[in-house]
Amino acid sequence: MQRCVRFLLLFTLLFLTTSIRMPLILAQVPSTTGFMGDPIEAAHDHFHERRYAEAIKAYEELLENGIPKGGNTYAPLRQSQKDSIRLMLGQSYSKVGEDPAAQRIFREIIDENPDGSYATQAVHRLGNLYWQRYQFRQAVLQCQQILKQYPNTAAASTAAYLVGQYQHTEGKTEEAMQSYKYFLDNFPGSPYHTSAVNSLIRLYIANARYTEAEALIQKRLQRYPEDLMLLEQLAELYQQQGVHPRAIELYRQAIERDPGNTSLRRKLGDLYAKTGKTTQAINEWKKIVADETNQADQHQRLGAIYLSHKMYQEAIAAYQQAIRLNPQNGYLYTQLAAAYKIQGQNESAADVYIDGLQRVGLAESQREPIWEAMLEIYEGTRHKALQSKLIAQLQKQHLRQPQNPNVTMTLGELLFHAGSVSQALETFRKLHQSHPTHTDLALERYAEVLARNVSPRAADFYKALINGSSNRTRIRNAYSKLAMLYQKMEKWEDAVAVLKELVKNRQASIQNRILLGQLQLHGTREPKAAQITFQPLMTQRLVPRQLTEVQLGLGECHILLKRYTLAREVLEPIANRTNRYRATARKLVGDSYFFAADFDQALKAYNQVIQISKSDQLTNDALEKIVLIQNHQDYLKIPLTDYAAALQLYLSGKTEEALQQGDGIFELYPQSNIIDDIWFLMGNIYREAAKNTEALNAYQQVIASESPIAAKALVNIAEIYRQQDDFENAAATYATLITDYPESVIVVYARQQLDEINKRQQKR
Repeated sequence: MQRCVRFLLLFTLLFLTTSIRMPLILAQVPSTTGFMGDPIEAAHDHFHERRYAEAIKAYEELLENGIPKGGNTYAPLRQSQKDSIRLMLGQSYSKVGEDPAAQRIFREIIDENPDGSYATQAVHRLGNLYWQRYQFRQAVLQCQQILKQYPNTAAASTAAYLVGQYQHTEGKTEEAMQSYKYFLDNFPGSPYHTSAVNSLIRLYIANARYTEAEALIQKRLQRYPEDLMLLEQLAELYQQQGVHPRAIELYRQAIERDPGNTSLRRKLGDLYAKTGKTTQAINEWKKIVADETNQADQHQRLGAIYLSHKMYQEAIAAYQQAIRLNPQNGYLYTQLAAAYKIQGQNESAADVYIDGLQRVGLAESQREPIWEAMLEIYEGTRHKALQSKLIAQLQKQHLRQPQNPNVTMTLGELLFHAGSVSQALETFRKLHQSHPTHTDLALERYAEVLARNVSPRAADFYKALINGSSNRTRIRNAYSKLAMLYQKMEKWEDAVAVLKELVKNRQASIQNRILLGQLQLHGTREPKAAQITFQPLMTQRLVPRQLTEVQLGLGECHILLKRYTLAREVLEPIANRTNRYRATARKLVGDSYFFAADFDQALKAYNQVIQISKSDQLTNDALEKIVLIQNHQDYLKIPLTDYAAALQLYLSGKTEEALQQGDGIFELYPQSNIIDDIWFLMGNIYREAAKNTEALNAYQQVIASESPIAAKALVNIAEIYRQQDDFENAAATYATLITDYPESVIVVYARQQLDEINKRQQKR
């Protein structure tokens, strides 16, 4: 009953207090919770919901007409309402970037009543227009103008304070100090007085103006002897001057008045430590954590304090005690290890990390921070001995405790980070049956680490996840990521096989099916199979992006299957719309004409690609075809027609037929300009088939004829050498390219690769 009475009394008091203050609140900060139909509140709602254009319109209508009463009658605004609305109108203009309109309104409010409460707010808003754009000088000039125009007013008081603040922010220290002094001397009753004093004191101390700082503090203390902040500032002042006994005395005085102030105790402890009084420092710091209900947190906080003061033995003892009380907190192990690591005791730090990994459990959130810290000392050739020692230690422990999941997981992680990826994977597999979820996450995490470096071993981790997990979603994701890994590695058949398995299991997403079609089209070069993949998707519910990707895929399939008219029926609608696929579709339209030997129409389409494409690759492809068509007009373009047929055969996966077509061109048109392009195409075919000797020979033919595409041939030769780890020949080829073809756009790429090869050779 007493509790209910107390609640009612409290509620009544709150209601009365709110009722008394409500007019002031409404006058200064327009409410957003008014009743429905209130036009002022409706305007405020526009502002607070960031509909600034609507807010401006609503505010201007209110200022012009007043508050609608019904029909064509309006009630005039009270002055406070008018000022409040104008202030909000100015803010609305500033939000939409119409600063001149905002400045005009704020100045009107100030000019009409510079002593009014809204004038002080308008001064703030006016200065803020410049301050938020880092135009501090303009903000200062505006405030100085108000100060000069309306001296001894509320607006002038605010302006004078802001001048110092803006100068301080701008880094004009001397000017800021003078402005704060002027403000304090001329506006002693301002609500910003205390703030200005504190700012001025901080500036004095920061600029070693200790005498002036002390005089100001002492003057304030005479007026406010109980002000703890002033005592603290005076203590800091003496501390900076090296008068430590006096600083300590002042800190203690402040603490006696406020024993629960942990900030003061921390500063006093810091000063004790600085002056060599370690025992007193520790006593003060222990008092800081005395009220902590959780003892582990107490020791953790003490450990952090000790560590920050390089008191390593004390920090170690505190963290060890915290760990005894909370052994599953991974953060404690990283901090304890840090105390060892800072002293160069890496083996002790490593022991702490290993201990932590075995005690925090299998959750990634606890293990990952420990590994992030540990890798700083664990990886690299300098620490091979430490790696070997830790692995041997864990392997023995694993033999003793083969069923301990924490030991098994830690051993697997150690092996992985030491580069023993196969052993790590085998260790994780042992854990899979008993702890499937955590092992799934570990396999997934390390598979992604390997995949980022395009390591073939990532595939083994994804396969282990697929074979060992019981989570259908995770299995489906692993299939998808495995397919994308094979795509990066250009293992097209493996990628296609993985995606087909997803389709067979009825787990393939729309995006999986689209990727399958694209890989069949551009990877394994099976346009007929790609069409069979794409076609059923046209009956599915696709988002616009997916639908366009499917249509582009189908269009390209039709081109390679020589259905040129059908291809254009699919591609033209995309090419004629404004969308990000427009240039791709237009380029494919050009290809449909090119392979049909309608080179004039192909030129038109490729030129349109150049006009609309923002993709360098698309632009380059179109430019290459344009140059090809324009430079090969011999024999009524018959050699060019035969070249287009060879290229189409190659893109359709019919490589032997493409090579035969190339040989036929050599026999029929040995003097044609197209010969270099045929050699280059044959080089690409051989290179893709891993027939490097034949590929190198074909590219050398291009270089020997001093063809315009010789630079591209040199790049491909260098890439073959790199794939064979023949870095000496690769570097020499890149150097030749840079020297002989300095104007080629490929030179930038060649320089990058040459630098990379040189760095790799230096590491050997």
